[in-house]
Amino acid sequence: MLKKEKTYNVPGLRAGVEIFTALCESVDSLGVAELANLTGCNKHMVFRCLKTLVSKGWITEVGEGPKYAVSLVAFQYASMPVSRMDVVTAAHEPLRALWKEIGECVYLGVMHKEKVMYLIHHEGTRNIHMGGRVGVHYWPHAAAAGKVLTAYGEPKLRERCIAQGLKQLTKKTISSEKKFLSDMRKIPKQGYALDDEEYMIGGRCFAAPVFDYTGNAVAAIGTTVLTVHYSRDQLISKLGPHVQKIAKSISTKLGHTGK
Repeated sequence: MLKKEKTYNVPGLRAGVEIFTALCESVDSLGVAELANLTGCNKHMVFRCLKTLVSKGWITEVGEGPKYAVSLVAFQYASMPVSRMDVVTAAHEPLRALWKEIGECVYLGVMHKEKVMYLIHHEGTRNIHMGGRVGVHYWPHAAAAGKVLTAYGEPKLRERCIAQGLKQLTKKTISSEKKFLSDMRKIPKQGYALDDEEYMIGGRCFAAPVFDYTGNAVAAIGTTVLTVHYSRDQLISKLGPHVQKIAKSISTKLGHTGK
């Protein structure tokens, strides 16, 4: 017989979190009745939580009623761990977990000098390896991570990538400016990028964006596999969801809310 897992719940704390979340999400200040409707808490609990939050300076009373709004105290404290968290720190453990889970080459890449550079790289567990190296620069129009960062970046980044040349690395490399820009428009819609033997014959890559608390794509994580092990469709359907899940968890650690 399975042992029942203990659950813990502090009603007042839960109510306080839900009330504070509702205030954060609202454009307008809210009163007790409005917060009770939004959270499902009774008015007495809402009132007590509001007064506690006011006393700590996390929210303020505004207008008549009164109504309540979030102060900058919450931002002051919430920004502290975000400022201490860089993308390498945030990605280290999740990326290692991904590597253990799928057994293939995984990496974290950022844009540097108009090319993508790997800051973390774990080699695959198979006998034959195909991947990149930490600190080396790769062409962004052909590498999956580079495509992600260019597609989610500012328009001028795409212009600079075109200006430096869309080098033909294999017969599958997208070297046409028109096709490159079409690829850039498609990537944000699907949420990932592929390198289907565009950088090196025999290798396929899948990469997904990592966002920070401002909503900017600050990095990309991905996996590189051999074409003999995964078809294009298998890479997308079998490994893609794992990569996207880890990318989302790293983004969350960096303060991204997904909105």
